[in-house]
Amino acid sequence: MNMLIAGIAIFYGMHLVPLTPLKNSLQNGLGKLPYMGLFSLVSALGLGLMIYGKGAADFVPLWEPMSGAHWVPMVLMLPALILIFWSYLPCSMKTRLGHPMLQGIALFSIAHLFANGDLASVLLIGSFGLYSVVTIIRLSRNSDNTTAKVMSKTPGWNALGIVMGILAYALVAVYHQQITGMPIPH
Repeated sequence: MNMLIAGIAIFYGMHLVPLTPLKNSLQNGLGKLPYMGLFSLVSALGLGLMIYGKGAADFVPLWEPMSGAHWVPMVLMLPALILIFWSYLPCSMKTRLGHPMLQGIALFSIAHLFANGDLASVLLIGSFGLYSVVTIIRLSRNSDNTTAKVMSKTPGWNALGIVMGILAYALVAVYHQQITGMPIPH
């Protein structure tokens, strides 16, 4: 459990750096690209510790998932994946939705908390959900709607995000056990 907690602290600690004056100090001292490299490296280290720590953690039940709760992620993961893909595409959904990556991660977290009631899962999945929701709120309060980026209005980009989300959903459904070590209950 200690590795999981250390990973959470490192990952989210690094993600808080851009909100502090430390970001400017690091960028000025290292340069923008080395700072981005350091940010990515430390974040990847934290994420790796989170994943390894989750796998190595003892199973400590907090609650028994409701009967049939395994259907919640099966339903919510398709829109979550579509939202995540939209965040990478120059589509109009970014402008309409504001933060599709954060919304997708929040939806992913909510979905998986229905099906997982152990401490390690709650720490891992819940930390992503909490960070996403808090960041959406923070960004919404700080947003200047008059300077919103105008994204492509081409419906093709929106459709591509849907197709990519469906393909990713199908791949995850087939390979969930190989990816996570957990089978999808039927």
